[in-house]
Amino acid sequence: MFGIEIKLYDQLCKLRDEYALQGIKAEFEAEGSSFRDLMRLRRLTSKAGIKLFLKIGGVEAVRDIKDAAEIDVDGIIAPMVESKFGAKKFADSIKKVYGECKIHTTLNLETKNAMEQLDEILEFAIGKFDNITIGRSDLTASYFNEDIKPDSEFTFKLLQAIGQKIQNANLTFTVGGSVSGKTIEIINSKYPNLKNMIYKLETRKVILPTKIFLETDNAIKEALKFEELYILSKKEFSDLQIGSEIARLTELKRRM
Repeated sequence: MFGIEIKLYDQLCKLRDEYALQGIKAEFEAEGSSFRDLMRLRRLTSKAGIKLFLKIGGVEAVRDIKDAAEIDVDGIIAPMVESKFGAKKFADSIKKVYGECKIHTTLNLETKNAMEQLDEILEFAIGKFDNITIGRSDLTASYFNEDIKPDSEFTFKLLQAIGQKIQNANLTFTVGGSVSGKTIEIINSKYPNLKNMIYKLETRKVILPTKIFLETDNAIKEALKFEELYILSKKEFSDLQIGSEIARLTELKRRM
């Protein structure tokens, strides 16, 4: 390790030691991580003894699942699951690669359509998956209503309504999407029952226990600091990779 990656690793260890870090996420979906990005995170998380979860590009992204198996990720997340059939497609895709071997699996429910199909999805999910994550950013955007935002009253009441259903299905319940200091303040002051419903809260890359996010000073700040360092570290690597190519442009222009 060198440069910013050293700081990134130190921050990873700080989250592990002081904030009960549950895992780091990589994404082939919205974030568009490369396989090289995934390998770097696997190297860092393995060294720190931290779990790595991969959000694949779709419920039937078998190629992504093969990449996940190759580098031994600890869990796989299916994005944009909107129906029982989508959940089945994900289950079938996991079985194609992992067979009877166990891998932690998560269904990301993040649209109005998914909420309307929630009962059917959960009925199918029992015994097949481990966790349900609600992605609040896409979920609220899918309602096409300017009054519905990740931290609006509508969203928190929706989380209360579905949280019990998820628990009844014997699945853990994770919430992400634009998690901020405001989110934490609202849960603590207005929706304390969510503290026991929500198993984990997550930013785009950092997964922490709900209790840590809600009750530990600076938890959200330290999680977002990891994300900042991750982006800066990626830039540092990219600059090094492209530096020699950019330098060659001068020689190419001279020869034209």
